[in-house]
Amino acid sequence: MDLHDQALTWKIFKPGYYSDHQFKKRVSRACLSCRQRKLKCDLENNGSPGTPPCQRCVRNRRECILGSSQRGGRRTSKKNMKTDTTTKNPDIEASVSNFDSHQTPISAHPGHVGLRPVVATTPSVTIDEDENDDDDKGGVGDASSVDSVPRNPSDAWQCLTGIARETDKARPEARLSAFRSYGAIQDSVSDMPAARGIRAYRLVKTSALDPGGIWQLVDRYAQNFHSYFPLVPRKYFEQNALDAFASNSKHLLTAVLTIASKDLVDKPETHKHCSVYMRELVSDIAAGAECGVEAVEALLLLAEWEPQGLQARVERVGRGEEDRAAWMKIGLAIRVAYFLGLDRTSFRGNSAEDSEMEAHRRLAWISCWISDRLISVRIGRAFWSRGPGPMTGLVSQDFPSLQPQNNGDEDYAQIFQATVELTQIYSNVHDVLYSGMRTSNQMMLMGTYVKYIDDFRLALLRWKSQWGAFNCSQPIQVTLQLSYEYLRLYTNAFAFQSATSQLFSAKAKGKAPSKPENMETFQNIASMEDARFIYESVDAAKAYLTILVESVDPQKHLHFMPVRFYLYSIYAAVFLFKARSFGVMSYWEEMKARDLVARTTVVLELASTGDYDVGSRYAYLLKLLWKPQPAKPASPGTTSEFQPHNVPAIHTSEYASNFGSTSDFSWLDLEAVGDYVSGDGPGADTSGYNAYQPSDGYPLGQDISQLLQPTAWSSDMNRNLLF
Repeated sequence: MDLHDQALTWKIFKPGYYSDHQFKKRVSRACLSCRQRKLKCDLENNGSPGTPPCQRCVRNRRECILGSSQRGGRRTSKKNMKTDTTTKNPDIEASVSNFDSHQTPISAHPGHVGLRPVVATTPSVTIDEDENDDDDKGGVGDASSVDSVPRNPSDAWQCLTGIARETDKARPEARLSAFRSYGAIQDSVSDMPAARGIRAYRLVKTSALDPGGIWQLVDRYAQNFHSYFPLVPRKYFEQNALDAFASNSKHLLTAVLTIASKDLVDKPETHKHCSVYMRELVSDIAAGAECGVEAVEALLLLAEWEPQGLQARVERVGRGEEDRAAWMKIGLAIRVAYFLGLDRTSFRGNSAEDSEMEAHRRLAWISCWISDRLISVRIGRAFWSRGPGPMTGLVSQDFPSLQPQNNGDEDYAQIFQATVELTQIYSNVHDVLYSGMRTSNQMMLMGTYVKYIDDFRLALLRWKSQWGAFNCSQPIQVTLQLSYEYLRLYTNAFAFQSATSQLFSAKAKGKAPSKPENMETFQNIASMEDARFIYESVDAAKAYLTILVESVDPQKHLHFMPVRFYLYSIYAAVFLFKARSFGVMSYWEEMKARDLVARTTVVLELASTGDYDVGSRYAYLLKLLWKPQPAKPASPGTTSEFQPHNVPAIHTSEYASNFGSTSDFSWLDLEAVGDYVSGDGPGADTSGYNAYQPSDGYPLGQDISQLLQPTAWSSDMNRNLLF
C-alpha cells in the first residue's frame, strides 16, 4: 500500500468522518416555515440530523414542524397550495400557528397587517405576512429566494428584502417594542375625529369641502356621469360607504369629485380645489408613488371627461387639447396597469378561483384597452398598449360587477360587451389601414385596401344587427349609435384619402390633367373606382351629426357625455368641409351640409356652461371653418374655366379657394384645424379669427396653382394622413 492509499484509508476510518463528511445523508425534507419562505432549512446541527427544530426556527423562536416530501407525484399549483395552506393540509394547519409566542397577526384593512399581544397560548391558524406577498409583488416566486439566481434588478431587490425581513425577525423583542410604540401613536390619533375615513381625506382636512358636499358630488356623478363609463364600484354610491371610499380609493374619489364639479358655474372654487388636489395625485403617480387599481380607474375617467381645471391653458378656439391630455393620462394608466399585472386578467382563469377582486382587475384592464384604442383612433397615433386585449372572447358574464342586481337596472355588462366588440373592430381598422405612413401610402397607391374595407364593412353590419336595437336607456343607445357611425366614417374615409393621394401623386409626376378636370373628377364620383366608399364616408359623417342634433338632448344628455362624442362631431364636420373642398358635393348638397353643421354648433353651445366650455370652443371653431367668404373677382379668361356646372358665382370663388386648402390640415388633427382658422399655421385663413373679419377668398394671398403643389400631400408635420 503506497502512501496515497494509506492516507485515504486513514481518512475513511477517522472518527466522525463517516457521519459528518463524505457519507453524510442528504435530507429531502424541510420544515414548513422554511419551505414557505423558499429558504434552506438547516436540520443538521441539533444533535439529531434530519429532525426538527431547525436553526432558523430556534433563532426566531418558532414552532418547527417537518413537512412531508414533495418529490414525485402530482404537483400542485402555487395558487392552490396557498388555498390549501389554511383549509386542507393538516401539517400546515398545525404549523403556521404562532408568529411568536407572544404575538399573532391581525388585519386592520386589506393590504395592512399588524400585530397585537395575545393573552391565550392556544395556537391559531394564520398565514404570515411574508407568505402572502408572492402574488402581490408580481409573482416573483423562486426568483426572490436567496438560493436562486436573480433574473432582473427587481428579483435582486426581492432577495435583499427577504434578507432584511429575516434580520428583523431575528430580533423579536425590538420589533414588538416598536410595534407597541406605533400602536400607542395610533391609539392617540384615533381619538381625533379627523383621523379616519372621510375626516382624514385631504379636501376635508383642509376645509376645502365638507363630507356633506362631497356626498352631493358623488351622488351627482352617479346620477349623471356613471352610466357612460361604469368603472366606479357601485358599493361606493351609498352614503354610508363614503368613509371606505375615502380610505381605500382616494385617487378614484378625487377624480369623481373633479368630474362632478367641472360644470358648477355657481361654485367654481369647488372645482378648483378638486383639480389642484387631482393634479397633485397624478403628478405623484407619474413620479412613482405607490398606487393600486383605483388609480388606473381614476386616470381613465379623467381622460374620458377631461375637466378644464386640469388643463394648463384653455383658448377660445378648440385645438385638440382634450385629445393631447387624454393621450397622456391613458398612457400613464396603461403603464401603471402593466406594473400591477392587470394585463394577465385578459385570460380566463379557473372559475373556482375567479374572485371578485380578479373580476375588478379584469374590468380595469379591459377599460384600459378600450381607452387606448379609442384615443389612438381619435388622433391617428399608434397604440400605447401592445399587451393582450379580450383575447379569450370575454362576454358580459366576465364582468359580474356590471350585471344588474334588481329588476329595471341597466345591464351595463351587456353594454360593455357591445363596446368591447365594437372597439375590436376599431382596433383592427386602425392596425390594418392606418398602421403607418409607408404601409398606408402603399395600400393607397396600389389599391389593395379595397378587400380590407369590404371586410370591415361586413363586420360593422354584423355588429349592428346584433347590438343596433339593444334594449337600454335612450342616452346609452345613442352613444352606441354614435360610436358605430364614427367607425363607419373612419373606415370608409381611407378610400377617400386614397383617391386624393392618387390624384396628387399623378400631379407630382406631371401626369395629372388640368385643374378643372381634377375638380370634375370628384364631381363625378359615380365613375370612380372607390365610389361606394366615398359615398358611405360622406353619409356616415352626415348620419353622425343628424343623430347628434335630433336624438340627443343637449342639456340633459350631451352635457354629461364623455368628451369624445363632442370631438367625433367636430371630426365629422371637418370631414364634410374637406369633402366639400374637393367638390364632392353639389351646391344643394353643400347647403344641406352647411345647415347640418350650423345646427350642430347650436347643440354644442346649448350643451356648454360658458364660452370656454368644450362645446362652445369647438362650435366656434366650426363657425370659423365654415363661415361664408365673399367672392373675389376672377382674372380675365378664367371665369368659365373654373365655373362648376349650375353653381352661383359666389360659390365658385369660395370653392376654388378652399380646394387649395385640402392639404393644409388633417381631418383628425384638430390642432392643425385650429391653426388654419386662426391664422397660426401654414395655409391658414388669417381672415376669420377675430369677429369674422372679411376674407379676400385666398389663404395667405396665394394663387391656387401654388396651393396645389404636392409638397406635403402625403403627410403633415405630425405624420398624419392629410385628408
